[in-house]
Parts: sequence; C-alpha cells; structure tokens
Amino acid sequence: MSESKPQLTDRVPVGTVIAAGFALIAMVLGMAAPHDGSAWRMPQVLEQRIGAALTASGNPGLDIEMDGQRAILHGIVESEDDIATVQHAALTAAGPGGAWEGGVIAVDVSNVSVGEIESPYAWSVRRDGARVILSGAVPSENVRGELIAAARGAFANADPVDEMRVAGGAPSFAFGELARQAVRSVARLASGEARIVDTQVAVIGDGDAEGVAAVRAAFASPPPPFRARLAVTVDGLDVEHPELQGLNLVSGDAETCERAFDRLMERNVVNFRAGSAAIDPSSRRTLDALASVALRCDRFSIEVAGHTDNQGGREPNMQLSRQRADAVASYLTAQGVSRSRLTARGYGPDNPRASNATPAGQAINRRIEFYVTS
Repeated sequence: MSESKPQLTDRVPVGTVIAAGFALIAMVLGMAAPHDGSAWRMPQVLEQRIGAALTASGNPGLDIEMDGQRAILHGIVESEDDIATVQHAALTAAGPGGAWEGGVIAVDVSNVSVGEIESPYAWSVRRDGARVILSGAVPSENVRGELIAAARGAFANADPVDEMRVAGGAPSFAFGELARQAVRSVARLASGEARIVDTQVAVIGDGDAEGVAAVRAAFASPPPPFRARLAVTVDGLDVEHPELQGLNLVSGDAETCERAFDRLMERNVVNFRAGSAAIDPSSRRTLDALASVALRCDRFSIEVAGHTDNQGGREPNMQLSRQRADAVASYLTAQGVSRSRLTARGYGPDNPRASNATPAGQAINRRIEFYVTS
C-alpha cells in the first residue's frame, strides 16, 4: 500500500496580493490626480504641448480640438507640405502615443487647408448701439462659429453681425479662447470694443466699476505671446490719468481728443536718444498714456507731428523729425491703435514754440505734437 504524497500548489502569499491591490489602486488614482499625465487633465496638457510644437514648426495659429488623446486641427496653412508638417508636429508633440504613455495617438488634418495668410492679423468685436459687430480674420470656421455663439450668449437680445473671414496667420492656437474672452469682456461694458492685432489685445470702452474690474481681471495675464492694453473708463472717468478728467473721449469730438493729447503733453515729453529716432525707455509711461487716448480717439484721423530745434541743417532736421514721428506712430500701433487712422509728419525746425537762441528754448522746440481731425 503506497503512501499518498502531499499535493504542491502555487500559492501567493496574502501579503503580496494585498500589496498588488494597493499598487493597482495607486496607479489608477495616480492617473486621476492633478498632474500633467493624469487622465482628467490629459487633453488640456496635450493641447498645450501641441500648440508649442505647432509654433516651433512655424504654424502657430491652427485651432486645436482635443478628443481624448486624438487631436483635430482646423485652419489655414501656406502650402501642402505644411499640412504634413503640422500633422507630424502634433503627433510627436508629447512623446509616444498610447493610453499609458500619455501621448497623442492620432491627428486629424482633414480640416486644414491651403489658403490666404494675413499680416497683420486683425480681429475685433464692437458694440454699435443694439448691434454687436464681429469683424476681421479668424483661424477657422470652427472658431468663427464659437465666437458667434459666444456673442449670442453674452449679449442679451442681440443678433451678432458677422463680418469675419477665415484666414491663416493667427499668432497662437489660443486665439479663439482669447477672442471669446474679448467678446465676454465687451459685454461687461456699457460701450466699447476689443481688438486683437497680431499679439496685441486692446479693450476700449466705458462701464461701471464692477464691469471694468471684471475686464481688468480677465486680461491681467493673457496667454503668451499676447499682451493687453486697456483703455477703459469708469462711468466716464479715467482713474489712471487725472489730467484727462472732464473730457469725454467716448462721445467727444475731434477737438476734445486733441485737447486730451495737449493735456498729457503739457507736463510730459517724449524723449529720444540724441540725434536719433530711438525712443528713450524713460518715455514709456508717457507713451502708454498717449496710447490710451489714441485708442479711444482713433475714430478720428490722428497726425503725429515731429519738431526739432534749428541746430544743424534743415534737411537733416526734417528727416529726423519725420523719423521720430514715425517711431511714435509705430509704438501706438503696437498698442492696438488703428494704423489707418494715424499719419506721421516731420516739420523739422519750421514751427518753433520758443526762441532757439538758448538751450532751454531749443529743448522746448524738440517735441512731438498731436493734431486730430474728423
């Protein structure tokens, strides 16, 4: 009679099973936790990385739509080769694809086409009585529809006027979200408009204290590469420039706007490097104040006039005064002022305000002035 042998079985220690269970739970929780690889943040993180990759490829303005780890690109590029370029850039923007690696697993470029590239890239939203007018360039039909929907949602009982066109050349994939923010901000004001010209955002208008505070908060830190310039008043008062009190630049005439420029220049001067049209950095504060007036007054024609003293030949002074006027006009344009409303002219030494017999008189004659006409 044979003896029975004990049966051997593969047993896993209970402690190991428990540890593995906790590891699995930790992994799942880790994917849901708030870090760049977590599942709940993955589309937003991938969108940012795709945006950076598209910028590096020379195509920063495509609209990015995320469906989990799948990217759908919308917009205009210059050539057929660019379509393949942006697809590759997006697909490799965050490393290898796959559910666990956290990268992009597919890129749809069926909504990317070859078309017109605009420069400067300009768009605006404006209140005109009961109407809301959206005009200028947008990167895709997708963004166009989103902006119309945003305007309908932000402005009660308003049917937006669509004067937008689809064109390539937007400076960032964040253009659409920034433009929607501009629509919502203008809705917080009693009157006004917002413009995006390349990377410069300008908001011009008037509202109550709560509305103006909301606009300032909305554009306190715009996404790179955008920067914001706000020319907004509270119930008609310019709290940042007390010398302008009593001047209604929202509904005032051309003379009112010219008076505003004169007031700013009474105690300020735009300084340039000696014999040069390079603006001295010390004049930045003055130029920003001038931009605030110009933004609210560029419904009129604004002439930037350069003047010099009589030292040196007349022709070199005429050229220098024109170059300095051009430099100021360019600065204002970079702050969002409509370039079509600005002209620059140099008068050289021909219109002195003081005697050139003394250094003090010469300093007075070296100046920038502003003339506003309807």
